[in-house]
Amino acid sequence: MNERMQVRTNLPDWVSRRRGFALAALALLVLAAGCEGRAQKAAVAEKIGLTAVGHPLPSYENYFATAVADKDNAWAVGTYGTILKISDNGSKVTLQPSGTQLALLSASADGPQDVVLGGENGLILRTTDGGAHWNKSKVPDSITDDVEAIARGADRKQIWAVGPEGMIIHSADGGDTWEDLGLKKDIALNSVDFLDDKNGWIVGEFGTIMKTTDGGHTWQDSNKVSGLPKYVEDVTDDEAYHRGIPQLDEGDLYFIQTAWASPTVGYVIGTGGFVLSTKDGGQSWQATRGDTLNTLFGIGLPKGHPVVLTGILGTLVHQTDTGWARDREVSNSVYSWLRSLRFAPDGSFGIITGGKGTILVTHDGGASWAPIDQAVIAGATPGTKHS
Repeated sequence: MNERMQVRTNLPDWVSRRRGFALAALALLVLAAGCEGRAQKAAVAEKIGLTAVGHPLPSYENYFATAVADKDNAWAVGTYGTILKISDNGSKVTLQPSGTQLALLSASADGPQDVVLGGENGLILRTTDGGAHWNKSKVPDSITDDVEAIARGADRKQIWAVGPEGMIIHSADGGDTWEDLGLKKDIALNSVDFLDDKNGWIVGEFGTIMKTTDGGHTWQDSNKVSGLPKYVEDVTDDEAYHRGIPQLDEGDLYFIQTAWASPTVGYVIGTGGFVLSTKDGGQSWQATRGDTLNTLFGIGLPKGHPVVLTGILGTLVHQTDTGWARDREVSNSVYSWLRSLRFAPDGSFGIITGGKGTILVTHDGGASWAPIDQAVIAGATPGTKHS
């Protein structure tokens, strides 16, 4: 399926191996709600007067990832190989030709010219001219799964990417060529973050939190979690018994994103609205709720500003002095999932991307957000003549 949410899991294996199947099934139902499908795309194309399907429709696509170099150079990528260049402080949107119809799921920028994208079926694209041209990178023949997340080291040419089946790949040349460092395990990895060129983190299903100290060649579990509730829902023992709700343990957790503010302070988020935080470099994790039971997808760490989280159903959460607070204004005005958020290095400009053409921007470090006008996004399409 080309048009779907970025999180991937295998429901039969999950059900057979974990008691937390109810949580996973709920997550899958929510994720499936984001799928538009080719039939719907054809109907949309016909409605707006296109005679052929096979081209991105910017204001209708799902956007899974964004990369932000600065306020004048940012990218949003998603279904049907759609690449949008966002410039002029978020006021201008341009469609860039990707050369693929596969969904693009992850992105990372090294300045305004050099950007790497990951997509379905092991696809990796790179540009070194700001997106005027995108070239397909060489990946090992063993890599056929989706590239779900990308992270760079202190040396920005050092890049790691992760995906299903324990996939980990590494590039030492800025993303042109890659080596396979996979775990060789049947486990979905959804996020990767590196503090430097040696120390990094990955998270995924079955409560996976792992650390490397040698650039991704070996990984160690670092998933000691405290503060979890007894059940995934806020229920009494009696309610849990009568409703058949199993007790929750670390292995039932499904993690989607990790991000690190420093070598000691890091965050992990996922289904159930759980936010895990550490202040000791991952030796221990404290679990809380992000003022929501909704699945959380994205973490933003704007310089000089509080942490920001995103999730399904327009969920936007800000870190406060006492915990986490949901942004009711955004939640009441955005009717789609919010998948990814990234900030410029100085923290002043940021972008959130989501379903059904949703792109939000901030100019105050994430304190407030406003959507890019759908007419501006739709206008990114270079005319209505398609070959």
